[in-house]
Amino acid sequence: MANSKRKCRGCKKFYPPEDGRTVGPCFYCSIDCQMGFLKSPSGEAAVKKVANKNVREAKKKLLTKGQLAAKAQYEFNRYIRIRDKSLPCISCCSYDVVQWHAGHYKTVGSSPELRFNVFNVHKQCSQCNDHGSGNITNYRVHLIEKLGLEKVECIESKHEAKRYTKEQLIRIRDIFRRKANLYEAKFR
Repeated sequence: MANSKRKCRGCKKFYPPEDGRTVGPCFYCSIDCQMGFLKSPSGEAAVKKVANKNVREAKKKLLTKGQLAAKAQYEFNRYIRIRDKSLPCISCCSYDVVQWHAGHYKTVGSSPELRFNVFNVHKQCSQCNDHGSGNITNYRVHLIEKLGLEKVECIESKHEAKRYTKEQLIRIRDIFRRKANLYEAKFR
């Protein structure tokens, strides 16, 4: 270690760092100082912070793929609603709606590989999405107006099945959370 003195985090006095320790940096002049700091309110807060971080990390590891998919879907849908904020319902072109959804043109059940495809999902009113089974005929007409026939036919074509890993779902969740936050800040 260097010959310069260090300031003890506990008693705030300067001390020579050469105390015979061979592992890691030395932040306290003695074990008594270190124990005293850990028993103080700021030391207890530091210990709690580390413990809470460890608990959060452990909980993240315990999430199932289904739970991660639900979190990714939530952030993706949030992004779609924010992205299409100024647009009407893709199916009925209504602006006067109580609740907005992110409506899938090709449903997640029939085409799970298009679940997170931004061209397949658009802002839709709850009436069309829930009670009108997506109002798919009008959805297609307005989707062609919005994207063009070529992209709609691409969505309707056969796609390779996807099996998302936990890491991919976490990445999807994080990407769309960041995108939604950026769009939200832009519209404020």
